Amino acid sequence: MNILLAFKAEPDLSMLAEADWQAAARGILGPDPSLMRLIMGPDEQGAAELMLQARDVNPALTLNAVTLGDARALPALRYLAALGFVRQTLLCSKEDTRFNSAFVAAQLAILVREQNAKLVLLGSQSSEGQNGQTAWLLAEMLDWPCISSVCGLNVDGDGWVVESENLQQRSRWRVQQPAVLRVQNRGQMACRVPGMRARLAAAKAEIEQRRCEPGVETALSCLALECNIVRRSGIIIDEATLQTAVQRLWREYLAERMKP
Repeated sequence: MNILLAFKAEPDLSMLAEADWQAAARGILGPDPSLMRLIMGPDEQGAAELMLQARDVNPALTLNAVTLGDARALPALRYLAALGFVRQTLLCSKEDTRFNSAFVAAQLAILVREQNAKLVLLGSQSSEGQNGQTAWLLAEMLDWPCISSVCGLNVDGDGWVVESENLQQRSRWRVQQPAVLRVQNRGQMACRVPGMRARLAAAKAEIEQRRCEPGVETALSCLALECNIVRRSGIIIDEATLQTAVQRLWREYLAERMKP
């Protein structure tokens, strides 16, 4: 059975210095993201680990991976090859697809049908576009169900047991048909690290590179970015002495909240 990981190889923004962020906020031309290394986001890393755990239980599973971009994404694909992913595919595109989820989903749908994948795992959103639409659009194009906020995946005979969690509840789903899983990693999942021997072997792994199929226009482009600052309301306690400030804090805030 084939299961597919579709991930977004995104720039490692953690490598930026504070001065770079301040320059971008002032509207000055910021650092070129094409010069940064590309990595998988935390959601995709969690999805990869869920797939590896499922294969540990059922070695008959075949793990594949795909990403859309340019040659800078090859190290991320080779990393997955070192972890035991069998087939890695790079959908070559020089277009700005950060805000065109329909184009990305259409390309993934073509590959899913070609590889006869029975399960597709994606992250919730990337650190660039953050529109969170790709998984839903892919499920609609494939006419498959889509489960969001996925945090667990277990093999159940010919099907799957999928766990999802939000702020209100934790749900468990029994899936007996192909599905799209939208994984959300809140820090509870970490992708395993391959050994040096596996890394060296993966350096020569064959990676399929193919051009994106025409049919969906990529007319959308990013013209400008604006920082949306959300501030919390608060009260400044400004008293003459520390004692009166503490008394006011207790009287107006703590006393009511600390009642038994």
